[in-house]
Formats: sequence, C-alpha cells, structure tokens
Amino acid sequence: MGAYQSPLLGLAAFVRQLGGIRDKGLPSQACMLVKSLLELGAREQTALQKVEMLLAGMELRFINYFTEAQRLGELDSKLDPTRLGRRLQAEVMGLRAFAQRDVESAAVQALAEDMALSIEGLRIDKPVGV
Repeated sequence: MGAYQSPLLGLAAFVRQLGGIRDKGLPSQACMLVKSLLELGAREQTALQKVEMLLAGMELRFINYFTEAQRLGELDSKLDPTRLGRRLQAEVMGLRAFAQRDVESAAVQALAEDMALSIEGLRIDKPVGV
C-alpha cells in the first residue's frame, strides 16, 4: 500500500486486490486465523497468543493508514482511525471468509469494489498527489 500517493487510495487498492482471491486459488490466511481464534482453547494458550498477535498486527497496520490519512488532511479529523481500522479488519476478514463459499468470483470482486468505494468515500476531496 506504500506505493500510493494517498493512504486511503492505497487501502482501497488493497481491498480491490482481495476481490480476486478466488481467482488465485490460495488459502485465506485471515480465514485460518479466525478459525484458529475461535477453535483454540485455553490449553493452547501459546498458539492463541500468536493468533491474537497476528490479528492485532493487521489491525494496527490499518489504523496506521487511517491515522496517516488524517495527518495528511485527507480524512476528517472527527473520524476515529482506531474504529475505522477495526471496521476494515472485520470487513476484510469477512470478505475472505465469504470468498471460501461456493460463490462466483464476480460476487467477491463486487463486494470488494463496494468496500473500496466506501474507503474512497471517506477521502476529503483533494487532488491525487497533494
């Protein structure tokens, strides 16, 4: 996402890329993490902590992008970057789980596009590169 002139445009591009997950035929790491989080019991505390650490790291990366967008003035200062980051993480994990269902790739891509447009809709109108 760092190659984009705008943190929000980078996040939107990342989500659009996820829309093609079914085309790649790869297992979904986020899906595996969620499954592990739900299924690991107290006896597997070490594994559970590792899963939590990975999910927290994903959340923090999203939060940092929203925070940077705010710093650059492309995201309303009244919006909460933590809440936005957590929401995006939930949406991404949901999209990855949805992609595991018996649905057409076009349906996954359409949902990813909706999510990307939602992120772009947060952007305060600024010319790209400013």
